[in-house]
Amino acid sequence: MSFLVRLAVLFFCAATVALAQVPPRAEPVLGVGDVVKITVYQTPDLAVEARVSELGQINFPPVGVVTIGGLSVSQAQALIEKRLRDGGFVLKPQVTIQTTQIRSSQVSILGQVAKPGQVGYYPNMTIVDAIASAGGFTGIAAKNSVNLRREVGGKIETHIYPVADITEGRSQNVNVLPGDVLVVDERVF
Repeated sequence: MSFLVRLAVLFFCAATVALAQVPPRAEPVLGVGDVVKITVYQTPDLAVEARVSELGQINFPPVGVVTIGGLSVSQAQALIEKRLRDGGFVLKPQVTIQTTQIRSSQVSILGQVAKPGQVGYYPNMTIVDAIASAGGFTGIAAKNSVNLRREVGGKIETHIYPVADITEGRSQNVNVLPGDVLVVDERVF
């Protein structure tokens, strides 16, 4: 084998090992406020678009109320297929669910960032990731006193994090959770 072929084989093997070590991303779950479009293969009259209620439920005729909040899309599809099959509505249902609006898995970022508002949450999202998703800090942001507000057991807890120190490797990055609120204050001059 030539040197280049050996090098290519070695690179391929290293890349394969590296990919094998990447943990799979958890499938996101459906939650309150999400809007889903449900279709049943070869049964167009059962197509529905529904918003997940405060109780985590949708109304899916003909089976009625179905609780999908807290389920992944594939779990919700399987549940609706079972309800259609068990109710005798469709013999071998093939359900597809698409999320058209994701409202349950968001992090709010307020204050001195380029684009204040809500950003979509994904597993293992950090404070730095969330701020980057909001366009980064403005020129007058207090980068070392970012407030993280989180509801825990019905009470709001607030912690202050030094994001400038995090980005420079002097402090530990922190994961955010859906529903968290980050507030970036204005720097005091």
